[in-house]
Amino acid sequence: MPKEVVLDLPKLTVYGSNQATVENYGGIIEYDEAHVRLKTNVKVISISGKNLELKTITDVDVLVEGDIDKIEYE
Repeated sequence: MPKEVVLDLPKLTVYGSNQATVENYGGIIEYDEAHVRLKTNVKVISISGKNLELKTITDVDVLVEGDIDKIEYE
């Protein structure tokens, strides 16, 4: 079994500079066109950029699209 599944860790997959998928997130803390902050069981994942949109939201993952400038762990 993959580590992120067994330990319930977040998995971040970035596609170029315009898409990011976060798996095993715990909720949306902040969302507007410049910032997306997602709660996980270890840290908060903060995505900054322009024209950010939450394209897909499920209970397991979220897909963020837009001009991503920065991704940070808080």
